Parts: sequence; structure tokens; C-alpha cells
Amino acid sequence: MRTTPPGETVHAHFKNWVRLLDRSLGLDLEAELEKEEVRGFLRSAFESNGAMPPPYFVPLLMERRRALAQHTVDTLAATVRRQTGRQIPVPVPVRVNAPTPYEPTGEVRVGDEPVHGVDAPAIVVEAAEGFQCLLADRDRLIWPLCPDHGSGLHPSRTGPAAVWFCPAADHAVGPVLTV
Repeated sequence: MRTTPPGETVHAHFKNWVRLLDRSLGLDLEAELEKEEVRGFLRSAFESNGAMPPPYFVPLLMERRRALAQHTVDTLAATVRRQTGRQIPVPVPVRVNAPTPYEPTGEVRVGDEPVHGVDAPAIVVEAAEGFQCLLADRDRLIWPLCPDHGSGLHPSRTGPAAVWFCPAADHAVGPVLTV
């Protein structure tokens, strides 16, 4: 009689759970598993809670998005104050809305921009985009600017990193956040 080693059984249960989340929530977490940080987040949720149903997983995902978006906004606001001397009116809103049939994973927004990412660089890019739009709309401030071209930079994903990207000359200027 062949028995499956315990590690293989747990791994199979984990993969099945991730597939269930994908089907139920419209995510592509299986593809995200190649990213160590996402795999760690999902593995930790699974090890702490087992193969919890999707509605129980959603609050963990929403909190991850909220916390990373808030960290991004707070860090960028401090950087704007330091670089420009301008005081950014508080608060820079990071809003969280409960799941709905149309948004089964809930909704996190920075200003008017949604944050849908699962991995940290995607969340940082989306939060930075929301922060920039808020600065432009509310404070009439274009920030940051490319030191070489004077044009407004845009947050972008380049490989595994969130970077400020200059559209004028098609080059990355630096990381959105320095950790």
C-alpha cells in the first residue's frame, strides 16, 4: 500500500485551496505563486487558518492591500514634504469597502484609484498612482519630476520592483519606495 508523505499532502491541499480562491474570487493566485512574497503570504494564511473558505480569506487580502497602500501613502507624503517643503493636507484617504458581488475581494482605494494588486510592487504602484492623482487634483502639484527632463514621473512595475518611470525618455529613475 502506497502512502503519500505528509509534506506532499499538505502541498496538494495548499494548491487546491489556491485554485479554489482563484475560481471563487476571480484572482490569478496560481500565477502569483512564483513570487516568493505572495507565496509566503498565502502559505502563512493557509498554515494559520487551513483551507479557509474564500469569504474568510478576503479580509486578510484586504488588510494586506490596505496596510501596504497606507505605508506607501505615508512614505510618499513625508517624501513630498521633505523634497518640496509643502505640507500635504491630511488625510490622504486610503479607503476600504466591503466585498460585493461585483468586487468579491473588496475594494481598497487611494483617492479615487483602486488597489487590486496581490504582491507588494503591484500594490505600491497602484497606491502611488492614486497618491499622485490626488496631489495633482487636490493640491495642483505634479510630483515627482524627472531630474533630467523635468517631466512628471509615473509609478511603474519593472521586473520585481515598483519604480518611478520617465515617459519623456523611457527610463526608470528610481524606486517608488526605498526600504
